Amino acid sequence: MAIIVKKFGGTSVGSVELIRSIAKKLAKAYHRGDQLVVVVSAMAKTTDNLFGLAYEISKHPSRREMDMLLTAGERISMSLLSLSLFEEGIPSISFTGSQSGIITDDHHGNARILRVNAFRIHEELAKEKVVIVAGFQGVSTSKEITTLGRGGSDTSAVALACYLGASKCEIYTDVAGVYSADPRIVPQAQFIGEIGYLDMLALSYNGSKVLHPRAVEFAYRYKVAVEVKSSFTFEPGTLIKQEESPKDPHMEERKVNAIAHKDNILRYRLAPDTGVLQLLEKWHYEIYKINLYEAALELYIEEKYESELDYMLQESGIPTPEKSRDIGFVNLVGLGLAADPAFMAKVLRLCANSHLQRISHSCRTLELMLPAVQVAKTIALLHQEFFGVNG
Repeated sequence: MAIIVKKFGGTSVGSVELIRSIAKKLAKAYHRGDQLVVVVSAMAKTTDNLFGLAYEISKHPSRREMDMLLTAGERISMSLLSLSLFEEGIPSISFTGSQSGIITDDHHGNARILRVNAFRIHEELAKEKVVIVAGFQGVSTSKEITTLGRGGSDTSAVALACYLGASKCEIYTDVAGVYSADPRIVPQAQFIGEIGYLDMLALSYNGSKVLHPRAVEFAYRYKVAVEVKSSFTFEPGTLIKQEESPKDPHMEERKVNAIAHKDNILRYRLAPDTGVLQLLEKWHYEIYKINLYEAALELYIEEKYESELDYMLQESGIPTPEKSRDIGFVNLVGLGLAADPAFMAKVLRLCANSHLQRISHSCRTLELMLPAVQVAKTIALLHQEFFGVNG
């Protein structure tokens, strides 16, 4: 029998009614004979609420204690889903990340997975149980509870699929899959039925919220087939897999495959001296981008990390840096886009009124930096040009 890992995000398990609905759908898969490992996030807004409670008490809460607090959210979800499966007549058992054998390093708040000792999962699958795992968490080599950072449940699911030898990892969320742009900004965004690992990595790194970049990295390195689909319909979604050789006869045509974005980014400009380098060595959260520009080290981070970085700068005795707010990024994803001057000219012409501040590129992206207030309008213009009104 095939092992299938299914992961459900916070909005998918956001209420008792939704959890019951998922249990009914899982019961059907169980009766088809699949061996199921189900990874769950905390119920919607639970993690944010727990963060809020911690910061009401402390301006700089202990990372260890934060991990102890935040992992409570997934334990609630896993237990409620297990109880719902019992009501459907399906044998199940729930495990925390540590009980599942997810072993991490010691970096509280953004730990990295070192290995997975999934013997307990295998034992329970052999007893024909559905195994429910709390995502986002593990246990360090020093026996401390750790969390994998925001979006860590995606990483938990793909890592488990890898170590269990699962036939597929299904990521259930509140959208039907991957689109050519954010459907909330571009209602005509085109659904993408299949996408290669590298294009998905480019989208994830550059703002797509469908799948966390670390999860895509795991899938790419270990060639895990991942499907992103809706938890409300369970209909087929976007399959993320190894890229195929292009069949398009226009082999060197510059094609935009999708558009990703980030908004409300903060920029810190710091002197790249020893103190700043030591700070970076201690920083274990996400940094969106790092640039060295005119003898200044620029750090771009999401607003949620501002208080943490400000605290570390103060503790390190680093002078208050130049800080800029409301920065946005729009990223065109496609192979070799910036190699064609005519293509660049077209993009610049389209963005003439977008107040572009900087352009950079990689082999798979063309990145536009601009005021956050211009992001939505710019995406709409670019999507109209490269995908058309009807996608």
